[in-house]
Amino acid sequence: MPTGSKKPSIFTDFRKRMRLEWHRIQKRIEEKKMTYGYKFSLTEKRPRPKMGLRRIGPIAQALYRQMYNAYADGDVATLSTICTEGLLSSFKARIAARPHNERIRWTLHRFTRGPKFVSQRIAVLPLSGSAVRQVIVRLQSRQTLARVGSSGPGLMEDAYKQPDKEKAVSEYLVLQRRMWKGEEEPWMIWGTTEETTSIDTVLEPHTTPTIGQRPVLNRAQSIKAK
Repeated sequence: MPTGSKKPSIFTDFRKRMRLEWHRIQKRIEEKKMTYGYKFSLTEKRPRPKMGLRRIGPIAQALYRQMYNAYADGDVATLSTICTEGLLSSFKARIAARPHNERIRWTLHRFTRGPKFVSQRIAVLPLSGSAVRQVIVRLQSRQTLARVGSSGPGLMEDAYKQPDKEKAVSEYLVLQRRMWKGEEEPWMIWGTTEETTSIDTVLEPHTTPTIGQRPVLNRAQSIKAK
């Protein structure tokens, strides 16, 4: 949903801005209803599941760092514990496609702002006490990505380096958590999504994109194997 300067001006397009704000309120009400159902109606087990919205931001930051470090290291075992199946398959394919003498270095210098909880969606599954919960968290950071190749077997020095300049990166991370028969599983990374900039897309329910249509590999794609 458009934010900041991407919103219609309240002075030049008052009607469209009010439609956007009303749409935002409706979405928040819908989220509250889903939250209530998830917490009180989905399962009779005690204690009730906690939504933990304050903890989601730090969890998103930790998983984000862990994911890109594992991808850079080619650590499929770690990726399999924190990524959902579709995302894991994408990472596996990209890691397998790397030249045997190539390594990737990814450095997260710092998060420039605190994590921002954007929204959440809950889908109830047909199995009793089961549902899938997705949340979107905006993460802003300064990071560097570089491709490094070894000059040959047994040589410690790097034959070439292609460092990327330190860049400001803003990503909307989609986390997913499944409740299965009343038991909550750990948070995992589903992918990323982008901020919708078109007000018409937001206000037209038939064209609103689903969460996370774009894969999380947007940063990984900035370095391609030659």
